[in-house]
Amino acid sequence: MTRKIGRFDIRRELGRGAQSIVYLAWDPQLEREVAVKTLHFSAAERRDNAALLAEARAVSRLRHPGIVPVFEAGEEAGDVYLVFEYVPGDNLGTHLQQRGPLPAADAARLCIDILTALSTAHAEGIVHRDLKPSNVLIDVDGKPRVMDFGIAQRLDADTAGTTLSGTPGYMAPEYIRSRQVAPSNDVFAAGVMLVEMISGRRVMRERDPQRALQLAATVPVTLPKDAPDVDEALAAIALRAAALDPAARFQSAEDFRVALDAWLNPQEAPSAPAGSGAVDFLLRRMRHRGDFPALSESVAAINRIASSEAENIDTLSNLVLRDFSLTNKLLRLVNSVHYRPASGRISTVSRALVVLGFDTVRNIAITVLLFEHLQNKSHAALLREEFLRACLAGLFARDLAKHMKTRELEQAYICSIFHSLGRLLCQYYFPEESEDIRRVMTQHDYREDVAAQRVLGVSFEDLGIGLARSWGFPQVILESMRKLPAGAVRRPATQEDRLRALSAVANEYCDAVAHLAPAERDKAMKAIAGRFADAVPVELKAVRELMQAAVQEIENFAQIIKINLRQTRIGRNLASFDSEETLIHPHATTETQMPSEAVLEQKSVAEAALAGEKPADPQAVLSSGIQDISNTLVEDFKLNDVLRIILETMYRAMGFKRVLLCVRDARSNEMTGRFGFGPGATELARHLRFSLSAHPDNVFNVATAKGVDILIEDIDEAKIAARIPAWYRRNVPSRTFVLFPLMIKGRPVGMIYADKDNAGEIEISEQELALLRTLRNQAVMAIKQAG
Repeated sequence: MTRKIGRFDIRRELGRGAQSIVYLAWDPQLEREVAVKTLHFSAAERRDNAALLAEARAVSRLRHPGIVPVFEAGEEAGDVYLVFEYVPGDNLGTHLQQRGPLPAADAARLCIDILTALSTAHAEGIVHRDLKPSNVLIDVDGKPRVMDFGIAQRLDADTAGTTLSGTPGYMAPEYIRSRQVAPSNDVFAAGVMLVEMISGRRVMRERDPQRALQLAATVPVTLPKDAPDVDEALAAIALRAAALDPAARFQSAEDFRVALDAWLNPQEAPSAPAGSGAVDFLLRRMRHRGDFPALSESVAAINRIASSEAENIDTLSNLVLRDFSLTNKLLRLVNSVHYRPASGRISTVSRALVVLGFDTVRNIAITVLLFEHLQNKSHAALLREEFLRACLAGLFARDLAKHMKTRELEQAYICSIFHSLGRLLCQYYFPEESEDIRRVMTQHDYREDVAAQRVLGVSFEDLGIGLARSWGFPQVILESMRKLPAGAVRRPATQEDRLRALSAVANEYCDAVAHLAPAERDKAMKAIAGRFADAVPVELKAVRELMQAAVQEIENFAQIIKINLRQTRIGRNLASFDSEETLIHPHATTETQMPSEAVLEQKSVAEAALAGEKPADPQAVLSSGIQDISNTLVEDFKLNDVLRIILETMYRAMGFKRVLLCVRDARSNEMTGRFGFGPGATELARHLRFSLSAHPDNVFNVATAKGVDILIEDIDEAKIAARIPAWYRRNVPSRTFVLFPLMIKGRPVGMIYADKDNAGEIEISEQELALLRTLRNQAVMAIKQAG
């Protein structure tokens, strides 16, 4: 006898999940094939059947070709069943298993169709809540059809029995943490699916649902490490959609779709529209380049940090440490002759921030990011010339500002570097147009701004300002990028006027020194001095001395970032200027200071490896950090600065995933997470909280009660599993960690926590343990001294 569900004749099973089975069935009334999905819940959950049926009826009103419609819903033997249109073909999950990574354009088109369907549902107030590859069917025409809107699998998410709707790996972090249901949940899931489409790999591979939820709530989505090469621009779009913070994602499925459509159909034309539209046109062209989104996000992130009132030092340190190349170059620069402090070498980003200040480290980071971005191009020689000239202008402007006794040294530096941003990035992104601009200047004797307007439809100045604005630079820097009118420059009346004048005069002097022959150079420098006599009242003799110092600084800078200055045209011109000035003003040397050309390249003490990996010589990194802290402790230090240096040293030396400081709250007698380093450290700090009043037999309370250091190699190891507290298992995804309690007079005042994802990944030798304990003891000493 044929089995029936309602009036539908069951023909065969199509698939099943933990709590559902999908059948191919026949509707005898309308004489058509349908898909019937049965949902089997526990007795306690069946009280939700009425709500589920009401939700199914709401979903049945959705009409869109990309949505599999719900024809009917009912109950059979206490179980809910749903009747869908039958769509022959595989689901997206099976499709990816069979084909592997999809071509970038195919993946983008599929995702656009999925997002169009989502936008329709969101407009009706319906959130999918369980978007995943198995809920996207691929029909015979290769078009995606989304099913199961609002009908999600249910699973126990924690020991309290609170239920979540969805599938681990595709649930949005904010939904896991606080049960927020919003369209942003579906945007996140679609972003994860796009990552999987272009990489051919699952993003979440943890099979244990509990740990998968912990990871999804705290660890940012990244491209799988074993993924093949992918289109960087498309990957950047996907990762933005799957950002941990919903505010950082596309704000709607429609915004996500528009970004993909712009990537798929770049709006390029033989000529650009005039005016401000030309700036937008050129910026769109840049955004379609694979490397531009990464640079833009990094610079914009630094500027967001700079404008924030809270925790900007922690955030900048974490941002720099995330990029090991940036970290090592920055540390080499801060230890160069120009920056090196009298108190000794600097081996951590945290100490660099203490010694040099936030603005200086931020500006060095932006400069290095820009340089790294300009590498590996066929026209790299021209780019290096332009980059070095911009850096020289920044160094010279800072020296000018110092000579004039103004307080805007770092602002003068960054304003002067970005004064010619439009020219620099035009050379990078539009080399053919840049060549056309130079040709027009030669053939028609045009000024550069006129030639750029003819070729691009916009001046370099407006292009640079538009780009800097999109990166979040403040208005004072944007104004400094505007060229001054011809003729004498008036005395500045405001800070903006002063920085604009400093930026302009620095760039004009540097153009003369970098590009002109000696006779023309001297004439040009005299003319510049006369033009800026009121605005920048510095005598020409002092200008030459300051320029000579800046030339020596750029030589040192070039050496650190591995540019052979003598092989560049600008380097030869600067060497000529420096040698001429030396005949008039010989370099002063002492027994302890050698000329820059005699100093061999200095490597940063104990360069670190990739984030999350142990460096080649961890003991050297630990020893350098200990020296850093010793230098800081003899100064007038802030306690948090010392503790940051200690945490960063441990983080870089041992390749930990995260390192956090916990501090005892005297009022509640609880140990609470404060700050740290590594992905998701801020979020994790909120969850590291436990009482010191009770004395349960778990590893955290044992460590703090007895003052013993504890390494847990595997939280699931039989002898230790019972001693891992439930709050840790609920909130922290790591399976191995180490604890260093901070004790004063036998009582815990704090604790250093460090972890890695997988069991057995933390390995500490006896020598490393001794150095880690020295760092812990320095933390205790700093707390005592701070009183």
